[in-house]
This record gives sequence, structure tokens and C-alpha cells, in this order.
Amino acid sequence: MNKNRSGRSSSTPQPSGKGVRSNAPTGKHGASAPASATGKRVKKAIGGAVAAAGVPDAAGPEPTPEELAASFITMIDQFQAQIPNFQHHDPTTIRRVMAMARFAPELVVPTIAACTSFGPAAQRNLFDVEASQLAIRKQNAFLPVIQRLTALTDGLQFTVNRDMGEAGSQSLDFFSWGKSYSKRPDAAALVPYVAAMSHVVKKVLNHRKPKAAAPPPPPTQMPPGAQSLLAPRLVPAEAPGEDEYTDEFNEALDRATKD
Repeated sequence: MNKNRSGRSSSTPQPSGKGVRSNAPTGKHGASAPASATGKRVKKAIGGAVAAAGVPDAAGPEPTPEELAASFITMIDQFQAQIPNFQHHDPTTIRRVMAMARFAPELVVPTIAACTSFGPAAQRNLFDVEASQLAIRKQNAFLPVIQRLTALTDGLQFTVNRDMGEAGSQSLDFFSWGKSYSKRPDAAALVPYVAAMSHVVKKVLNHRKPKAAAPPPPPTQMPPGAQSLLAPRLVPAEAPGEDEYTDEFNEALDRATKD
């Protein structure tokens, strides 16, 4: 860089007829806050809103499963508190209540129409039209919420089970290694753990479905017209049922039970 040019640019500017740039605040708009300060304020506001909702701040350290579960319970309590006239299901009456709710709309709709259009029916005061209309609106509005919550609970259960299944597959690989290593003279401390895992592996094998046998060869095709009414008609065999464990778990189990 040119020293003379640097010196001229750092010297105090002299007033002239032309407009002179300056970093000093003008009287119209005032001083503007630095961008970094503005970003900090925005992040702080967002973090406060997230904390108020019971969700851990993403900018902080990753929450533990226990912290996540506690925040989920808090949000569920808030969700439940907003449901009008919420009732926990009664196992002794849930089937009868579901059966009534299945056929109720076909009865409620014409009853509402009759009570609102026929004076003597309304005068009998046997049917609460407003409450019944609200029940229909509630069913139509809450059904997508119920479906979403059902999918959410199923997905959460699947996520937890999937992670546990992967951990179990790794445990089977460890058991496969432990069986071999525990035979060494310096592995006396490992023997009790391998023995405990061996009992569990036997339980897993008892619940495992036997492998499907190889399918039989296809029958020989008979010429057209050769099959009579008395000839046996071959019925296709049923497809083998789905295995109880995933392929990854079965492969790990095969490695663990291999001598």
C-alpha cells in the first residue's frame, strides 16, 4: 500500500463545498445499532419464546432424553388442559361408547332437522339441539387432530424401538466376541456377563420363527385339454409370514449363535 495515500486518507478531512461523508450520527435518523447487537436481540427473543413453550433451546447443548421427556410432558399437560370436558377413557365402557359414537351421526342429523323445523318436536324439549350441533362440529374438527396424534405416538414408539433394536444388534455382536474371548485365561471377569447374555439369547431364539423352507419346484404344465374335472387342482401355498425380527437383528443373531 502507498504510504503517502494512506497518510492522506487518515488525515482530518477539510470542509469543502462538496458533501463530506462522516460516521457521526445525523439529526434525522439517529445512531443505528450495530448488526451484531440486533442479531443478539433477535436470538434472545426467539430463545425466550422457545423456552416459554417448553422446548429446549436449539442453540444450547443437546438436551438429554430425560430433559426432552420432561418438556414433552409439560406440553402434553398444556395440550390436555385446552380440551373442553376432557375425560380419560374407561376400559370398561370404551367399546360401548365407540359403538354409540359410530351410529350417532346418522341419528343426530335428522333429529336436529326435525327439532328445528317441526314446532311440536321442539316444544317437547327432548333433544338439546345446540349441544348436539357442537358435538358434530367437535367430531369433524378434532378427527384430524386425533389422527395426527395417533401417527405421532406410533412414530415415537417406532423411533424408540428402532434405536433399542440397533443397540440390541450391537449387543449380539459383542456377545459373539465375548463367547470366544471368555475362553482365554485372562477373561475370568467377562464370564458372568457372557453367561447372563447367553440366557437372553436363548429366549430370543425361542421367539424366533423358523426359517421358511425352499419353495417346491413349479408343477409340470399339462397340455391344453388334458386336465379333466377329476384331476387334482393345485392350490398355491400361503406366503410365509413376516419374520418377527428385522434382517439386521437376524444377521447379528446368526453371528452370535454360530459356534
